[in-house]
Amino acid sequence: MQKDELYITASLARLELTEKEADTLSQAVSQMIEYFSMMEKIDVTGLEPTTHVSIGENRVRKDEVIESTLAERMIEAAPERDERFITVPHIL
Repeated sequence: MQKDELYITASLARLELTEKEADTLSQAVSQMIEYFSMMEKIDVTGLEPTTHVSIGENRVRKDEVIESTLAERMIEAAPERDERFITVPHIL
């Protein structure tokens, strides 16, 4: 990318560039454009567009209701409780 194009783009984005930043960005943008032009040559005929590389099916388990007594066992194991609540001593 030419520096004058870079300065125009920077001014449109309301950015100020130093000469050193312009040199660095000019090279980086040129490399990106070169890479994109290489990608343009790839034949993608017949390929479906995707939003994620590994979309196939959902990898999470099914949502199933499972009976659990864990909460009741925890409350029963507490040294002090008030009905279904665990009593915690005051610290301060």
